[in-house]
Amino acid sequence: MRATRPARVERMHLSTTVWFGLWALAFLVGASGCATKRYLSPNRLPYDMLSMPYRQTQLKASPTLDVLGIADTSEYQLDDEDVGRTLLTQSNVAVALSGQSEDTYKTWVNLIVFDEYRMTAARKYFFCSDERATVAPDNPRRLLIPPRRGVIFDSQCVLPPEILTTPYATEEARLIAIVRWQADQFATDVQDLTGAAGSMQANELVALSSRMMNQTFRGVLGELAQSPGLARDLAREEGFAFPHLSLNEGRIHLTVTNDVVTTKIRVNLPM
Repeated sequence: MRATRPARVERMHLSTTVWFGLWALAFLVGASGCATKRYLSPNRLPYDMLSMPYRQTQLKASPTLDVLGIADTSEYQLDDEDVGRTLLTQSNVAVALSGQSEDTYKTWVNLIVFDEYRMTAARKYFFCSDERATVAPDNPRRLLIPPRRGVIFDSQCVLPPEILTTPYATEEARLIAIVRWQADQFATDVQDLTGAAGSMQANELVALSSRMMNQTFRGVLGELAQSPGLARDLAREEGFAFPHLSLNEGRIHLTVTNDVVTTKIRVNLPM
């Protein structure tokens, strides 16, 4: 029977076999050493769903009640079989919606900080640490073989007047000052929230994001200190690469539009 099959069909069969073989390899690598834990396939807990509070919050427009309401929407209801815990942390001027997967490999934090006078969103952050990432965060059809540990960080912030009005010698100096402000502001926002909120479990996840991003921003600022000209590459689609102490390499993309800075960081993951 095989001799009568067209050669084209045999090549297609071989291609399919190789594909499934590679996927099986990725599964085995991802599941090795965790036989007692249920393996979560790439379509479980997708990044788009985890970051929904971040994506649906509008700077200068979304009030606290709108952000809290996202947690109750049907679109944000995560599968109980996949989630180990979801937590809400709140202070007078901030809300954090965080969680961890059932296998503990994926931890995420949506942190929204409000203007204390207008009580509309002034800064928003999404952080995710994935110990066994199997798909690219911005292209779920792109498989990562073998699975890898990576960090995702997205933010949008209204810049303070002092950053906007301070004269800088060069455009590169201005951009570096904005990166440094972003790093300090995220650490401050986390500290303010964890110091004011009472949930130790929620604080643990939110504090983890601060520790990991502190390490990440040190790599970014260290690279800019050595080569200030790299700041010109911040607005390029791929940003620029920087070393990471424990995860090899990351990339950062940053743009400023009017008084809003948008930052995108991927560590050990494709941009």
